[in-house]
Amino acid sequence: MMPAPVAVHTDILLIGGGHAHVEVLRRFGMQPAPGVRLTLATRDLATPYSGMLPGLVAGCYSHAEAHVDLVPLAVFAGARLVHGAVTGLDLERNEAAIDGRPTLAFDLVSLDIGSTPSAAGIEGAAHALPVKPVDRFLERWAEVEDRAAAAGGRFRLVTVGAGAGGVELTLALKRRLAACLAEQGLPADALNFTIVSDASEILPAHSPAARHRVAAALAQAGIAWRTGARVTTVGPGDVLMETGERLLADAAILATSAAPAGWVAASGLAVDERGFAAVGPDLRSLSHTQVFAAGDIAAFGAYGLPKSGVFAVRQGPVLAENLRRAAAGVGTLCSYRAQKRALALITTADERAVAAWGPFAVAGGWAWRWKDRIDRRWMERYRGLPEMPGAADMRCGGCGAKLPADPLARVLARLNVAPRADVVLGLGDDAAVVRSPPGRVAVRTVDQFRAFIDDPWLFGRIAANHALGDLYAMGAEPQTALALATLPHAPENKLERDLEALLRGALEVLDAAGCKLVGGHTAEGAELAVGFALDGHGCEDRLTGKGGLEAGDRLVLVKPLGTGAILAAHMIGRCRGVWLEAALVAMQQSNREAGAVLRMHGASAVTDVTGFGLAGHLGEMLRASGRSAVLWPNALPVLPGAATLIARGVRSTLHPANEAAARAFDAEDCPVLFDPQTAGGLLAGVPDSRAAACLAALVAAGYGQAAIVGEVLPGPPGALALGG
Repeated sequence: MMPAPVAVHTDILLIGGGHAHVEVLRRFGMQPAPGVRLTLATRDLATPYSGMLPGLVAGCYSHAEAHVDLVPLAVFAGARLVHGAVTGLDLERNEAAIDGRPTLAFDLVSLDIGSTPSAAGIEGAAHALPVKPVDRFLERWAEVEDRAAAAGGRFRLVTVGAGAGGVELTLALKRRLAACLAEQGLPADALNFTIVSDASEILPAHSPAARHRVAAALAQAGIAWRTGARVTTVGPGDVLMETGERLLADAAILATSAAPAGWVAASGLAVDERGFAAVGPDLRSLSHTQVFAAGDIAAFGAYGLPKSGVFAVRQGPVLAENLRRAAAGVGTLCSYRAQKRALALITTADERAVAAWGPFAVAGGWAWRWKDRIDRRWMERYRGLPEMPGAADMRCGGCGAKLPADPLARVLARLNVAPRADVVLGLGDDAAVVRSPPGRVAVRTVDQFRAFIDDPWLFGRIAANHALGDLYAMGAEPQTALALATLPHAPENKLERDLEALLRGALEVLDAAGCKLVGGHTAEGAELAVGFALDGHGCEDRLTGKGGLEAGDRLVLVKPLGTGAILAAHMIGRCRGVWLEAALVAMQQSNREAGAVLRMHGASAVTDVTGFGLAGHLGEMLRASGRSAVLWPNALPVLPGAATLIARGVRSTLHPANEAAARAFDAEDCPVLFDPQTAGGLLAGVPDSRAAACLAALVAAGYGQAAIVGEVLPGPPGALALGG
């Protein structure tokens, strides 16, 4: 008998994936807290490690080496992952606002969102490239490299800010741009880099010895600096200083002192004079006991800590323990005591570094190697995560009892489902009553599955999109939907929140399809699951089924394959964030427009590729049509990471059964054909003469990875071969 799952009693929301929060996730993964549910809400799925950023920019590290992938880390921690930027807190209702989706409720919330360069007092700051967020900066920097190359290497860059971050970044950018030009056979001797700061010296927070060492590195790299000069204006081609001096600049970098997100103060939290969240030694807000903060966004009053990753790293263990104690109702929390003196290792972009400790400073290649070892060792803590026990045997759970009537009624009242003229009775009655359009036939389908992500809103969107695929394949117009939802055991208020998020996500997709939610059934169970029974209608002589393929037809596949392997990898914490994100985007793309394009170009038969994989669903089409086919493996569109995962043996639990069922052909060299798809694309037979135009129309409609993947042959029925 399966043991009863522990009901959730405390929701902890982690906002931001900063250095302290990654340690919170790791520690909760190592030692789960029964009844405590973690949710990570983050704008980015990978967190850059500040210590490795100069090396990343200079080309010493790859993106993967310098970033903590939050997706497998969240899986390891058992945390729900919400990909979106928080824009505000309602601390009376304990809710966090996120653009474009329902609010997130919490009992405890922790902020670790970092900071951005301050643009205060700088007119035209939008012309500059702020160094944070880092990934946005690197995207825009690619444009700078193109402009420098187009200018033949004659390029002027001004960095505003002479702290350690600005100096390290400027040195790294000079090295990176010089290497970029060299690759194109262009000289780098015309690069003109200047650092400007209103501070009286470079590295104002460091000792004279450290400044001397770094100044020597700047001089050797040919980088000038101006101190005691406040920048007042950044224009499209110059930088103006308060002194009246004007520096020509083809690009300007903003590396000024840290500034907080404006919504922190707007939420009513106690903040310091600059707007950072004021916390005590226990990292708890001075104004709201349910709020914690760490890293750059936290202000420690008399401590006056620098905005440096080294302090956030040390705060992680304290924050994890205090969140655990607060969730358990333990009154005494731990105190964070900042080290009085921290070792600074300042890289100079030539595989050398300056090591500064108090008044002392030394430099050399050994300091870089020392720093490299320290940084890599820290990163390894979040990569070498233990395998999740029993991951290979994860299966669906059974249904539980019906949800209480009151929370269900409240959710339905808030959903504000749009009316539809042909629905006589819908939500709130024992059954739906729907008028059938005259002269059209009813088309009905049903789909249901357990959750593969812990974000109810996103899961609802994908599940609804998946269910609609059958109607779009047949050319039917969706009319009504019944929802079947199972939610994990939790207190009534948490069940209500999760149900509303699930149904809101589904409604966004159903409403866009013109499909009205008219009822359903809810229950409690071991894990989140949802399904939809859909009714649609269409003209009988215009519907397309699986049969009807003609010899010579080209096989057109609308969306890429690989969701099965990617979701299987995600369940066991072995999926990279960029791979999961690409799969989630594909699963949310509707097949509605694709179905219209296929029929416009004479599609003879259409199906949607789902659980049985491409091989299984194509086999059904071939048997129904009395035809055979050849597939071209090299033409198959595949999601990033899917082929790598399948080659490593990471496959969906349905994959072996799909492979065993396709005995009509040998495809050992193309296992992606058996990968079960969730919300997969349509597969159609299109006349050869119209296939190229059909593909062009699909791409124009937004299906950028659509492809012609094979050809229909006369027979024998159901046979499938692989071709070149």
